[in-house]
Amino acid sequence: MVETRFPESGLSAEYGDIVISEVSSELLISVNYLGNWVLSEKYFPDSAGKVAFKNLGKLAEDYFQPGSLSLTGGVFALPVTFLVSVDCDAEQESILKNVTIYPCVVDFSGTVDVALLAQIPLSRATQKVTAQGRKEFISFYGDTTITLYVVYRGVDRDIAETVEFATLANPDTIYTLDVSPAVIAAFIGQAESALVYYNLYSSADSIIRFFVSTRLWQFEKTLLFVNCFGAQESFTCTGDENEERQWTREYGNFNDRKINYKRELENAIKINTGYLVNQDIEVVEDLLNSDSIYMIDEAGLQEVTVLNEEFSDTSRKDEVKSVTFTYRLAQHNQFKSRYQAFRKPRVFTPDFDTSFE
Repeated sequence: MVETRFPESGLSAEYGDIVISEVSSELLISVNYLGNWVLSEKYFPDSAGKVAFKNLGKLAEDYFQPGSLSLTGGVFALPVTFLVSVDCDAEQESILKNVTIYPCVVDFSGTVDVALLAQIPLSRATQKVTAQGRKEFISFYGDTTITLYVVYRGVDRDIAETVEFATLANPDTIYTLDVSPAVIAAFIGQAESALVYYNLYSSADSIIRFFVSTRLWQFEKTLLFVNCFGAQESFTCTGDENEERQWTREYGNFNDRKINYKRELENAIKINTGYLVNQDIEVVEDLLNSDSIYMIDEAGLQEVTVLNEEFSDTSRKDEVKSVTFTYRLAQHNQFKSRYQAFRKPRVFTPDFDTSFE
């Protein structure tokens, strides 16, 4: 038997088939993960003497373990390494190979390979618009140094500065970085309001740029999610938000009265993303396809569940784009609020000495 196609690594959506040719009899193909045999199947050659083992990338998706979403960033997901065994008892031949599968649920048609994946910012967008006060996160694979190139307003001209932003130690490990405008401004010792834009990259050929808008939106809501690369990413909605509360009630008859004995509230929140450019569309697609989505509010992170969406795209260049989707808090108790005490109006703070004459 001959290895016709048997890559040692690949993206989960694009790994493709393992193809063994010149096979004359039955093959036993087995897959081992962390010392446990998770799959073992018999295959017979086709008329051309070939066997195709499919869906190893799909199998890997069951073993990816993304890290927890966080407001501080940190270490995230890891790729999966399988030991693949191909045995032909009749020919007394065998093939044993380690195969590493990297998280990626999007088929990039070969434009992203493992070598490039190790360099790029882990987002489908290469340019984003942000603003003062927003939270922004971006992830990279380790064994690299992340460079920050930032442009900010000076007294009479814009000033550019290049600095080393972070050193990420371990290869095959995803690191999530907090790259919010406030973090970037503090890192270079400038005011957040002075930022024009900033780039982050491990390779100058693969950067992500954040434009810092001076526009003030009436409403903003930032969501964190696990994107197509298994990494943490953020997106801020700037459109309108509407809440629709609906109670499901159950009734019973008691003493000639109709009694409401059970109620369950579902607070469905409908939100619009605001105007989007083409790259934003792909980020929103990742958001809506994610199994792990959290919103940022005053209490920190709140897990949410997307209920439905109104998602359409057009090739027309003169039509503005936006996406509307509906979500609810994932927790069963939908009654959620924050108490703020009403204080007696005062001129001075409470520690003012009232005995002062």
